[in-house]
Amino acid sequence: MKVTLEKLPASQIGFDIQVEGAKSQAIYDRIVKDLTRTMQVPGFRKGKAPTQLVLRQVGSQRLKANVLEELLEKTLNEALAENKEVKDKALGGFQLITDIETLVQTFTPGQEVTFKAAIDVEPEVALAKYQGFTVKAEEIKPDLTEVDRTLNDFQVRKATIVPIEDRGIELNDVVTVDLKVLDRSTGEELPDAGEEDFQLDVDEKAFIPEVVKAIIGAAIDDVIEVESIFPEEYYPEEYVGKEIKYVVTIKSIKGRELPALDDEFAQSISDKQTITELRELLEKRVIDEAESKTLANKERAVLDALTAELDVDLPATLLQQELDFLVRQQANYLQERIDPAMAKQLFTKELVEEMRRLNQPEAVNRLRRKVALDKIAEEEKLSVDEAELKERVANTLEMLKDPNIDPARLAGLIREEMRTEVAVAWLIEHSEIELVEQGSLQPEPEALESISPEGDTDVVTVEATSEEA
Repeated sequence: MKVTLEKLPASQIGFDIQVEGAKSQAIYDRIVKDLTRTMQVPGFRKGKAPTQLVLRQVGSQRLKANVLEELLEKTLNEALAENKEVKDKALGGFQLITDIETLVQTFTPGQEVTFKAAIDVEPEVALAKYQGFTVKAEEIKPDLTEVDRTLNDFQVRKATIVPIEDRGIELNDVVTVDLKVLDRSTGEELPDAGEEDFQLDVDEKAFIPEVVKAIIGAAIDDVIEVESIFPEEYYPEEYVGKEIKYVVTIKSIKGRELPALDDEFAQSISDKQTITELRELLEKRVIDEAESKTLANKERAVLDALTAELDVDLPATLLQQELDFLVRQQANYLQERIDPAMAKQLFTKELVEEMRRLNQPEAVNRLRRKVALDKIAEEEKLSVDEAELKERVANTLEMLKDPNIDPARLAGLIREEMRTEVAVAWLIEHSEIELVEQGSLQPEPEALESISPEGDTDVVTVEATSEEA
């Protein structure tokens, strides 16, 4: 067997293989012998039929295909074993370059076979520069008024609802209304668009903002009219974009009596004993979140500078793995939030392919960052803290409580994650980062708005059994 290697684009190694006829003849003879011994031919006992009848029943094309399949698999494995440098860097399996149908048509057992195949290998990574960057990053300063907003949200949740008769509607009230939606051009009511005895929170986040603003100050039996355009996010969809008029009749008003911000209130929504301790906890979370966002901005800035210096040809195997990860992550996120039956209907083959297409730019960016950071770790001989690794693995196993998880494989994944963290920290330490005011840097247009848990906007969970819950 003669093997010629060739470097191909997309981090592939091509194998041009010539196989002597004796090899295919040996496989052919063994397969024919096995068929003759095992195949049942009408009119003959098993193993007693003439070889020619057996071959006629199998068919020459099918027989050649079977011989060729075994020949290709065997010779490719041998070729890879003989080239250890390629084997050590190989990713995934071989891809046949020679057209298989043409190969079957021209193949004759006992004659020399020539074919080409390729295999992805770890990419060669070149960094023109990987330290000493000078970049700008936006500093996110903590907004401690968020603490008062969070406490107020919990006050509203814990409030007592009482009937109101001596004042107009105020924010955070709960009102019952008859809601009609009219077509402005005809004055006719739109079916299924309104509702009688409709209860709504007087909060612009909870209902149509312009309607909420219009009913502020209104009293029982007042009728409020608001001209608008039927919004996209409301039902029925056929009315979206239509010029309409809301007619709102106020039927009842209920106010919320908010509980006092005292120690008893703190104990009712958290494990803190005093309102002072609760405020300190919430302030710390706001400060920590701001610091986390600032750190993320630093990381993004230095990683953008780093990848601008990167020269790499990404292999398709790594790209497919990254796409699989992103699509699986998004699918899991959505499945946790919708009905399982709906999820089964939603995730069609076409949708998954579209998700892969949309995630392509993000997958490429993530891979480029990863290989660049791996190169830094390699060049600077960076390592992870083994005690911290052991602790993370133990904590993850305890959290997941899944007996099917392979601890060794999990440790490998966490080690890789920690190695990336160490490389990012090293990169930040060896760069000059100027912190600038939030909003002062022009954001780059997003290639993709990924659906992911990071996109969730829930703020703080205070009702918990412990501070870290």
